[in-house]
Order: sequence, then structure tokens, then C-alpha cells
Amino acid sequence: MGGVHDMGGSPGGPIDRGQHEVEDWERLADAINAALGGKGLQTTDQHRRAIESLEEYRDLSYYERWVAATEKLLVEKGVLTSDEIDERAASIRRHWGEP
Repeated sequence: MGGVHDMGGSPGGPIDRGQHEVEDWERLADAINAALGGKGLQTTDQHRRAIESLEEYRDLSYYERWVAATEKLLVEKGVLTSDEIDERAASIRRHWGEP
């Protein structure tokens, strides 16, 4: 049996093939992912495994999965704690305001 990400053959309705404007936070998620890879802090396979292990996989958008998986990997590897990530996110929200 496959993981939550393995939805091949599942009835899911029509696929939305429309494009959307890429948001700044999505670009940032991509840049952070590339930087972490460049620094040797994560590999594509590690990131994929983290994405596929997210309990909330089906509730998240593509880049929301990337962000959640990146946080998961950073915590797993001891680079940052969840509290440190939450504190930094709160600081950014205070500075830039809630979206």
C-alpha cells in the first residue's frame, strides 16, 4: 500500500490545469530549498521523503508541503528547533504584518 501521496487511480475529479501567479512566499520557499541543498543540509530525496510523510499532505498546497517538509527536516537534523522556527516566523509577521 502506498503513502498518502500515492493517489494513482484514485477518483479525484478533473485536474485543474490552469496557471496561477507565483507568489513571493512560493519563490522564497523554492530559494530556501535550493540554498539548503547547496549547503548540503538536505537532498532532493530527503525533502521528498519529508513531504511524503506529512500527516496533513492532502490539506496543503504544493509549496505549503515544501515549507512544512523543510521545517521537518531542519528540526530532524537539529539545525533549528520548532520553537526557533516559530519565534522567527512570529518576528517576521510582526515586522511585515499578517497576510
